[in-house]
Amino acid sequence: MTLAITVGVLFALLLLRIPIALSLMLSGVTGYVLAAGVHAGLLTLPQMMYSALDSFVIAAIPLYLLMGQIMLKGEIGRDLFDIAQWAVGWLPGGLLVASITACAIFAAISGSSTATVATIGGVALPELLRRGHDRKPSAGSIAVAGSLGILIPPSTQFILYALVTSTSVGKLFAAGILPGLLLAVLFSLWAVIADLTRGVRPQGEAREAVRLRPGMIWGVLIIPLVLGGIYAGWFTPTEAAAVGVLYALFATAGVKRSLTWRSLYEALRDAVVSSGMILMLVTGADVFSRALSLLQVPQNIAAWMDTLDLSLWQFMIAVNLLYIVVGMFMDSSAAILVTVPILLPLLTALHIDLVWFGVILIINMEIGAVTPPVGMNLFVIQALRPDFGIGEILLGALPYVVMAAIGLALVIVFPQIALLLANRVG
Repeated sequence: MTLAITVGVLFALLLLRIPIALSLMLSGVTGYVLAAGVHAGLLTLPQMMYSALDSFVIAAIPLYLLMGQIMLKGEIGRDLFDIAQWAVGWLPGGLLVASITACAIFAAISGSSTATVATIGGVALPELLRRGHDRKPSAGSIAVAGSLGILIPPSTQFILYALVTSTSVGKLFAAGILPGLLLAVLFSLWAVIADLTRGVRPQGEAREAVRLRPGMIWGVLIIPLVLGGIYAGWFTPTEAAAVGVLYALFATAGVKRSLTWRSLYEALRDAVVSSGMILMLVTGADVFSRALSLLQVPQNIAAWMDTLDLSLWQFMIAVNLLYIVVGMFMDSSAAILVTVPILLPLLTALHIDLVWFGVILIINMEIGAVTPPVGMNLFVIQALRPDFGIGEILLGALPYVVMAAIGLALVIVFPQIALLLANRVG
């Protein structure tokens, strides 16, 4: 009965459009009060909230968000798109491939799906339309490729997953590299095939049309600095985030001089708002998951699943189907914080590598980023181009979603795609 009331309160608050962080916190407190009494429930609330954020690892989240915002406001996106166009613009569908490549590069800078879509989409989408590309694949490719922002490190979602599972952030970052590159290649492959099938190449896509400038390289150098520093053992992921912020300021304000005082203020403001939202979500989800643990929910689910005697592959199929549905209604941060604590006993019982599972989870969340009714990347594209309908963007994204599903299947069948680099990190 207590569990039913707790879950009922959660769904009621969500239906009333109460922010999910507050909904999780209030329903979690309800469960605690009903199970342990009013005094004990309210007494432990501040302790739970404090312990949820009392982590050196979690300090990396606002720092990586600030790093990405500085690079975004410092107009690095145009440089990345020009570099990508110069590198791959000679291919059939070269501009689409350049857009996907630029998304992959910016993903390694921002760690954010929506920031990647907004940055690269704002630069690439007008150029794609001007040069004669169809509206649907132009919008859809950027919407899906932008989701690489939560897979290619540094990724705030990997940090959240590490907090819940006590997994190494460095290993998760390493595990996301090859799957991220695999998806980028699959997306690019579809763009090339579609252009060859269409038989018409827009004019002016030769890389000679792009003029490279020495200053363009500064945006790209942040990737080997941050990731290379982590894997070389020079600094921890949290320290790497601080180094990344300093480098972003140096590159945009000191070298390129594209970051003004006003844009720096906007970067700080947006980073604070995003950090506040995520940290509130961490707190709310922690309270809710502790309430579920007090009510023995994860343990009971694990015992029930044990009676089913599922094989590893049956379990993985069931979990992936679950996350496809969850991704339709919940953003990636909330999905990780709510579902992973429940599944963790099952993952442990089945001896599933938590790093490998983390990559599988994040790829599912990538698909969820372009799946209605939430599908945040679809709405970001529509915000960039109000004349585009959500249905139109979704139709353009579907072939790339299929390619993402193929990439997901490959990572599931061949775990070494994720674990090859992760196992090399100490």
